[in-house]
Amino acid sequence: MGWVSNVMLSFSNDELWEDDEEKPRETCEPLEQINKWIKNGRLVSLVGPTYKDTAGYGMDANLYGGGFKHFDVEEFIKVVSNQNWKNRTRVQLWVKEGQEGMDEDDFTFIKLPRRTKPKAAKTKRRTRRA
Repeated sequence: MGWVSNVMLSFSNDELWEDDEEKPRETCEPLEQINKWIKNGRLVSLVGPTYKDTAGYGMDANLYGGGFKHFDVEEFIKVVSNQNWKNRTRVQLWVKEGQEGMDEDDFTFIKLPRRTKPKAAKTKRRTRRA
């Protein structure tokens, strides 16, 4: 047993579609970058949109997650937050940490901080000397 960080990440369908495509992609650039950051593992699909005849309307969600030992949750939140999401307001992140198999705490919703635009470089004004 050990300390495990469980994370779930959800985002809008916009992230998986390009204007010229007829079908959604399996992944998106932000998810690929997040998975590159994770050293021992990756986020996997927990459920995807399903539209089968026998499944009613199906689950219309993009939900990825995983459980990790020795995981820096604060850095992970920064990595997720720093991605170039198409629809940032629809990105949702939940985290639950605890002793493996023993924790009964609920997942905590993490509100991503607003992404700040890079400040424009200040230019020095030259003054003319007479």
